[in-house]
Amino acid sequence: MANIFSRLFGSKFPSTEKYENEYNTLRNAQERFHKLEKSESILRYFELDTLVHSGEFAQKVIKIKKERFKDTEAFQQFKKYNEHKRSKNVVNYHQYIRKDKSKLLEELKNTPDVQEYLKLKQFVESEEFAAIKNKKVTADDKVRFKDTDAFQQEQKYKKHKRSATVKRFNKILRIDKSAEAEELKKTSEIQTYLGLKNYIESPEFEKIKSEMNDKNRFKKSKEYQLLEEYKALQKSEDVTWFLKTTKDNPFKDIDKWALTFEDNFDGTSLDENKWITGYYWGKALMNDNYVQANEKQFFKKENIELRNSCARIISKNEDCKGKIWDTQFGFVPKDFAYSSGIINTGQSFRQQFGKFEAKVRYSHTAPAAHSFVLLSEQMTPQVNILKTPENGTNKIEAGNFWGNNGQISQSVQDVKIPGSSEDFYIYALEWSKNLMEWKINGITVYTQTENIPQIPMYVSFSTHFTDIPKQDKLPISMDIDWVRCYQLN
Repeated sequence: MANIFSRLFGSKFPSTEKYENEYNTLRNAQERFHKLEKSESILRYFELDTLVHSGEFAQKVIKIKKERFKDTEAFQQFKKYNEHKRSKNVVNYHQYIRKDKSKLLEELKNTPDVQEYLKLKQFVESEEFAAIKNKKVTADDKVRFKDTDAFQQEQKYKKHKRSATVKRFNKILRIDKSAEAEELKKTSEIQTYLGLKNYIESPEFEKIKSEMNDKNRFKKSKEYQLLEEYKALQKSEDVTWFLKTTKDNPFKDIDKWALTFEDNFDGTSLDENKWITGYYWGKALMNDNYVQANEKQFFKKENIELRNSCARIISKNEDCKGKIWDTQFGFVPKDFAYSSGIINTGQSFRQQFGKFEAKVRYSHTAPAAHSFVLLSEQMTPQVNILKTPENGTNKIEAGNFWGNNGQISQSVQDVKIPGSSEDFYIYALEWSKNLMEWKINGITVYTQTENIPQIPMYVSFSTHFTDIPKQDKLPISMDIDWVRCYQLN
């Protein structure tokens, strides 16, 4: 972000509104980008993008567009079928099939006339009948053939043979070729032909033939549908924006930061899961507040109010009782004439390295000290991201404090703010192992490369007095619009 805004505004400070709007727009775009990154539409687009640009898919499309029925295996089967159909044996088989009267013969055979005829026929064609009919008749024989029962049977046979039903039966019997057809059917040639015929007459073959001869075949194909889906996605607002954003890569500066702590103070009361309203050691040791012996105000929870999505620390003339920390006597009760407030994350959030920023404004009167600082377990290290000099009105102190052989050393820089302290500015510290950068509205105002803290620290905001303020200048306030902390990804 600092690089982006340095390019936009050069060495000048951007207005807080413009800086924040640019940042929020970028942050919202980043959230949209990363949300889209895992969305079904983007995942589907890239899946299709890979597919439709593959050689295999391209070959399929060319094949569908150019291939016709004559190019298919089904057509080859159709050709084989026609070749077999013209063979002599298949022609004969079909002729025999056409002359297959077995069903009609069976029906006629079951009629009484034909049944009786067949019975008589069997008799008159038997050896027994022939012996009776061909028997030589002598002078002594009294029984002639015409007088025999066999003769009567023969007459009945001739009579039945002349009946219309029997005549029809015998005529059909002469032209029936079912036996010949059955014999041919057993051959491999006819079996192959019948298999091909069965396939050619199947719905599967008809479907292939119909599809392959369809002029709109490609438009009905799965590949065409996939291409159309890909084109529609490619033109969609989300995909168009995502691809352009991917190419521009505008998030490289903010993508490196992962949000670890945030409070926008949108509630009706301070979130006590995040903040305590006293010095950390007072809460830790006695669950009560105290101030340092040289401070003229006492910290009260009631001096923290949430209004208009801001946390406001109010400092005012107010008689109140509290405790001070005395190095000789410990926690000692004391009466105070002034009250103020403090909030910190000593019990909820600490972090080593990262970015710490807050949007802050304050009304000032000497010797008030408004502060946005990072604190540790001991007196040092301490980092002042924002601390107002007790006699300054339009500047802040950016500073680092560390222990040195039992003494406290410091590196402090006065920084002029770009306008009135009663306007909001975004104060930030970017802290890494070997570098600390102080920034206002994204512009670097101070750097330090030595004596960098190497332990986790917590965030604190407060207003305090080490000298007596002018009563007619109170109350004053410090407003915190939001706080955000990040770690490097």
